[in-house]
Amino acid sequence: MNIADYLSRLNSESQEIFQKSLVLREKLGILHNSASHIYEFSEIILDQQEKKMLETVSAQLESATYTLTLGLYRQAFSSLRLAFEMGLATIYFSAHKLEMQEWFTGHNDIKWSKLIDEENGLLSKRFVKAFFIECIDNVESYNSNAKRTYRMLSEFVHGNYETWDKDGIKLTYSDELIDLYLECHESVVKIILFIAICRYKLLLTDELKENLNFIPEIFNEIDSFRFLFGQS
Repeated sequence: MNIADYLSRLNSESQEIFQKSLVLREKLGILHNSASHIYEFSEIILDQQEKKMLETVSAQLESATYTLTLGLYRQAFSSLRLAFEMGLATIYFSAHKLEMQEWFTGHNDIKWSKLIDEENGLLSKRFVKAFFIECIDNVESYNSNAKRTYRMLSEFVHGNYETWDKDGIKLTYSDELIDLYLECHESVVKIILFIAICRYKLLLTDELKENLNFIPEIFNEIDSFRFLFGQS
Protein backbone atom coordinates (compact mmCIF):
# COMPACT_ATOMS: atom_id res chain seq x y z
CA MET A 1 0.00 0.00 0.00
CA ASN A 2 1.45 3.38 -0.99
CA ILE A 3 1.48 6.27 1.46
CA ALA A 4 -1.47 8.07 -0.14
CA ASP A 5 -3.67 4.99 0.12
CA TYR A 6 -2.52 4.34 3.67
CA LEU A 7 -3.28 7.87 4.89
CA SER A 8 -6.58 7.89 3.01
CA ARG A 9 -7.60 4.72 4.84
CA LEU A 10 -6.71 6.27 8.19
CA ASN A 11 -8.68 9.38 7.29
CA SER A 12 -11.69 7.25 6.37
CA GLU A 13 -11.52 5.40 9.70
CA SER A 14 -11.20 8.69 11.57
CA GLN A 15 -14.18 10.16 9.73
CA GLU A 16 -16.29 7.16 10.74
CA ILE A 17 -15.42 7.88 14.38
CA PHE A 18 -16.19 11.56 13.79
CA GLN A 19 -19.71 10.71 12.62
CA LYS A 20 -20.26 8.54 15.70
CA SER A 21 -18.95 11.34 17.91
CA LEU A 22 -21.41 13.86 16.47
CA VAL A 23 -24.26 11.84 17.96
CA LEU A 24 -23.04 13.07 21.37
CA ARG A 25 -24.25 16.60 20.71
CA GLU A 26 -25.12 17.33 24.33
CA LYS A 27 -21.68 16.33 25.61
CA LEU A 28 -19.90 18.16 22.81
CA GLY A 29 -22.03 21.21 23.54
CA ILE A 30 -20.90 21.15 27.17
CA LEU A 31 -17.27 21.04 26.07
CA HIS A 32 -17.75 23.93 23.66
CA ASN A 33 -19.52 26.05 26.27
CA SER A 34 -16.75 25.40 28.78
CA ALA A 35 -14.09 26.56 26.32
CA SER A 36 -16.18 29.65 25.55
CA HIS A 37 -16.27 30.49 29.27
CA ILE A 38 -12.47 30.81 29.24
CA TYR A 39 -12.70 33.09 26.19
CA GLU A 40 -15.41 35.20 27.81
CA PHE A 41 -13.24 35.61 30.88
CA SER A 42 -10.31 36.71 28.73
CA GLU A 43 -12.47 39.53 27.40
CA ILE A 44 -12.52 41.29 30.80
CA ILE A 45 -8.72 41.28 31.23
CA LEU A 46 -7.00 44.59 30.54
CA ASP A 47 -3.44 43.31 30.19
CA GLN A 48 -3.06 42.34 26.52
CA GLN A 49 -0.47 39.62 27.11
CA GLU A 50 -2.59 37.88 29.73
CA LYS A 51 -5.69 38.31 27.58
CA LYS A 52 -3.97 36.74 24.57
CA MET A 53 -2.74 33.79 26.62
CA LEU A 54 -6.25 32.99 27.88
CA GLU A 55 -7.63 33.32 24.35
CA THR A 56 -5.01 30.76 23.31
CA VAL A 57 -6.12 28.47 26.13
CA SER A 58 -9.70 28.64 24.86
CA ALA A 59 -8.57 27.83 21.32
CA GLN A 60 -6.46 24.94 22.59
CA LEU A 61 -9.44 23.51 24.46
CA GLU A 62 -11.49 23.59 21.25
CA SER A 63 -8.63 21.98 19.33
CA ALA A 64 -8.38 19.20 21.93
CA THR A 65 -12.09 18.48 21.64
CA TYR A 66 -11.94 18.41 17.85
CA THR A 67 -9.11 15.88 18.07
CA LEU A 68 -11.29 13.83 20.41
CA THR A 69 -14.09 13.64 17.84
CA LEU A 70 -11.65 12.17 15.30
CA GLY A 71 -10.78 9.30 17.61
CA LEU A 72 -7.29 10.66 18.34
CA TYR A 73 -7.84 10.27 22.06
CA ARG A 74 -4.24 10.29 23.24
CA GLN A 75 -3.61 13.49 21.31
CA ALA A 76 -6.79 14.99 22.79
CA PHE A 77 -5.62 14.34 26.35
CA SER A 78 -2.17 15.74 25.50
CA SER A 79 -3.70 18.92 24.09
CA LEU A 80 -5.95 19.24 27.11
CA ARG A 81 -2.91 19.05 29.39
CA LEU A 82 -1.24 21.80 27.37
CA ALA A 83 -4.31 24.01 27.79
CA PHE A 84 -4.29 23.27 31.53
CA GLU A 85 -0.65 24.26 31.91
CA MET A 86 -1.04 27.45 29.92
CA GLY A 87 -4.26 28.42 31.68
CA LEU A 88 -2.68 28.22 35.12
CA ALA A 89 0.56 29.78 33.87
CA THR A 90 -1.40 32.78 32.61
CA ILE A 91 -2.68 33.51 36.11
CA TYR A 92 0.70 32.77 37.68
CA PHE A 93 2.50 35.08 35.25
CA SER A 94 -0.03 37.85 35.91
CA ALA A 95 1.47 38.09 39.41
CA HIS A 96 5.06 37.41 38.31
CA LYS A 97 5.67 39.75 35.39
CA LEU A 98 9.42 39.18 35.19
CA GLU A 99 8.90 35.44 34.75
CA MET A 100 6.23 36.14 32.12
CA GLN A 101 8.59 38.29 30.10
CA GLU A 102 11.32 35.66 30.40
CA TRP A 103 8.82 33.08 29.10
CA PHE A 104 7.89 35.28 26.13
CA THR A 105 11.56 35.71 25.25
CA GLY A 106 12.29 31.99 25.58
CA HIS A 107 14.41 32.27 28.73
CA ASN A 108 11.96 30.59 31.10
CA ASP A 109 9.71 27.54 31.02
CA ILE A 110 6.32 26.81 32.52
CA LYS A 111 7.05 24.56 35.49
CA TRP A 112 4.08 22.58 36.75
CA SER A 113 5.66 21.92 40.14
CA LYS A 114 5.99 25.66 40.70
CA LEU A 115 2.40 26.33 39.66
CA ILE A 116 0.91 23.95 42.21
CA ASP A 117 3.47 24.33 44.99
CA GLU A 118 1.47 24.15 48.23
CA GLU A 119 3.42 26.92 49.95
CA ASN A 120 4.08 29.52 47.25
CA GLY A 121 2.32 28.35 44.11
CA LEU A 122 -0.73 29.49 42.29
CA LEU A 123 -3.11 27.21 44.17
CA SER A 124 -1.67 27.96 47.59
CA LYS A 125 -3.19 29.70 50.58
CA ARG A 126 -0.56 32.39 50.24
CA PHE A 127 -1.64 33.28 46.70
CA VAL A 128 -5.36 33.24 47.42
CA LYS A 129 -4.90 35.16 50.68
CA ALA A 130 -3.30 37.99 48.71
CA PHE A 131 -6.13 38.33 46.19
CA PHE A 132 -9.36 36.80 47.56
CA ILE A 133 -8.93 35.74 51.18
CA GLU A 134 -12.55 34.59 51.44
CA CYS A 135 -11.63 31.58 49.26
CA ILE A 136 -8.75 30.44 51.42
CA ASP A 137 -10.68 27.42 52.70
CA ASN A 138 -11.37 26.24 49.12
CA VAL A 139 -7.88 26.35 47.68
CA GLU A 140 -6.56 23.07 49.11
CA SER A 141 -9.26 21.02 47.41
CA TYR A 142 -8.59 22.77 44.10
CA ASN A 143 -4.88 22.13 44.48
CA SER A 144 -5.56 18.43 45.10
CA ASN A 145 -7.92 18.24 42.13
CA ALA A 146 -5.36 19.97 39.91
CA LYS A 147 -2.72 17.39 40.82
CA ARG A 148 -5.14 14.51 40.26
CA THR A 149 -6.34 15.81 36.90
CA TYR A 150 -2.82 16.59 35.70
CA ARG A 151 -1.75 13.08 36.67
CA MET A 152 -4.59 11.56 34.65
CA LEU A 153 -3.71 13.64 31.59
CA SER A 154 0.00 12.92 31.95
CA GLU A 155 -0.60 9.18 31.84
CA PHE A 156 -1.62 9.60 28.20
CA VAL A 157 1.25 11.98 27.45
CA HIS A 158 3.88 9.65 28.92
CA GLY A 159 2.29 6.50 27.52
CA ASN A 160 1.72 4.69 30.80
CA TYR A 161 1.04 1.01 30.23
CA GLU A 162 -2.62 1.08 31.30
CA THR A 163 -3.44 3.80 28.76
CA TRP A 164 -2.62 1.47 25.88
CA ASP A 165 -5.45 -0.81 27.00
CA LYS A 166 -7.80 2.15 26.61
CA ASP A 167 -6.25 3.78 23.56
CA GLY A 168 -4.36 1.27 21.46
CA ILE A 169 -2.59 1.54 18.13
CA LYS A 170 -5.77 1.30 16.03
CA LEU A 171 -8.36 4.01 15.49
CA THR A 172 -11.50 2.90 17.32
CA TYR A 173 -14.42 4.74 18.88
CA SER A 174 -14.50 4.72 22.72
CA ASP A 175 -17.33 5.94 24.96
CA GLU A 176 -15.08 5.29 27.96
CA LEU A 177 -12.37 7.66 26.78
CA ILE A 178 -14.88 10.31 25.77
CA ASP A 179 -16.39 10.24 29.27
CA LEU A 180 -12.94 10.39 30.85
CA TYR A 181 -12.05 13.34 28.63
CA LEU A 182 -15.29 15.08 29.62
CA GLU A 183 -14.42 14.62 33.30
CA CYS A 184 -10.90 15.97 32.84
CA HIS A 185 -12.06 18.86 30.66
CA GLU A 186 -14.59 19.93 33.28
CA SER A 187 -11.91 19.87 35.99
CA VAL A 188 -9.42 21.81 33.88
CA VAL A 189 -11.86 24.61 33.07
CA LYS A 190 -13.20 24.83 36.62
CA ILE A 191 -9.73 25.03 38.17
CA ILE A 192 -8.61 27.72 35.72
CA LEU A 193 -11.75 29.77 36.33
CA PHE A 194 -11.48 29.35 40.11
CA ILE A 195 -8.02 30.84 40.33
CA ALA A 196 -8.83 33.44 37.67
CA ILE A 197 -11.74 34.73 39.74
CA CYS A 198 -9.51 34.86 42.82
CA ARG A 199 -6.75 36.69 40.96
CA TYR A 200 -8.89 39.25 39.15
CA LYS A 201 -11.55 39.83 41.80
CA LEU A 202 -10.60 43.47 42.27
CA LEU A 203 -11.17 44.14 38.55
CA LEU A 204 -14.73 42.87 38.57
CA THR A 205 -17.03 45.85 38.27
CA ASP A 206 -20.78 45.27 38.24
CA GLU A 207 -20.73 45.66 34.45
CA LEU A 208 -18.03 43.02 34.02
CA LYS A 209 -19.83 40.65 36.35
CA GLU A 210 -22.79 40.76 33.98
CA ASN A 211 -20.52 39.29 31.31
CA LEU A 212 -19.56 36.47 33.67
CA ASN A 213 -23.02 35.51 34.87
CA PHE A 214 -22.17 31.82 34.34
CA ILE A 215 -19.74 31.87 37.30
CA PRO A 216 -22.27 31.48 40.15
CA GLU A 217 -23.82 28.45 38.47
CA ILE A 218 -20.46 26.74 37.93
CA PHE A 219 -19.33 27.49 41.48
CA ASN A 220 -22.61 27.12 43.30
CA GLU A 221 -20.79 25.41 46.19
CA ILE A 222 -18.53 28.43 46.91
CA ASP A 223 -20.41 30.96 49.01
CA SER A 224 -17.90 33.78 48.47
CA PHE A 225 -18.28 33.49 44.68
CA ARG A 226 -22.07 33.65 44.92
CA PHE A 227 -21.87 36.69 47.21
CA LEU A 228 -19.39 38.35 44.84
CA PHE A 229 -21.97 38.06 42.08
CA GLY A 230 -24.82 39.28 44.27
CA GLN A 231 -26.41 35.93 45.04
CA SER A 232 -27.25 34.58 48.47
